[in-house]
Amino acid sequence: MKSNRKRGTRTFIEEARRRQILEIALECIAQRGYKSTTLEWIASKAGISKGVIYYHFKTKKELVGQIWTALIDELFQFRKARVDVQTSSKDKLWTYVDAQFQFILDHIKKFIALSEAGFDLTSEDGGNPWSPAINERCFGYLSGILREGQERGEFREHCSKDLAAVIQGAIDGIGLEVIADPDGIDLEGCKRELLHMLEAYLVKK
Repeated sequence: MKSNRKRGTRTFIEEARRRQILEIALECIAQRGYKSTTLEWIASKAGISKGVIYYHFKTKKELVGQIWTALIDELFQFRKARVDVQTSSKDKLWTYVDAQFQFILDHIKKFIALSEAGFDLTSEDGGNPWSPAINERCFGYLSGILREGQERGEFREHCSKDLAAVIQGAIDGIGLEVIADPDGIDLEGCKRELLHMLEAYLVKK
């Protein structure tokens, strides 16, 4: 009997196994560091064979890339759930900034562990398939907030696309500083200064 499952789709069990591997791999990286974490060690901790890992991920680099992707997707959902309940464009933008920084604080150990693996997830053929998609998704959402505020008369005239890149760049830059030096960077202070600048530059009086 032929299976009705489409090629490329995963069964519930396969998806659960994949999530388990990602979670345990992140735990191993946090405990041992990226360089000392092998697929053999991850398989041992997960109680599975190395072949099961290779069924889902071709290399350790691909596995780490998928951990990043899952974490970023969780960030998007966390941020959107908080922004979408706000009514004014200013409150949406302020909540957007606050939610991103809160997510970093809540998952700081994960970000620190993954940062050791590096941010260069370029594949062997020179492509980086998920970063452009993440940027488009992120900038599109943020641009929508800025454009809405402009249309409502809350924000001054601006290029929403360019300003979205500037704001997200500032947020990401601060986030990287916190990951690099969590005890030396005052995240609340940085957030406060960023919001003060947005208030002075963007919000109509």
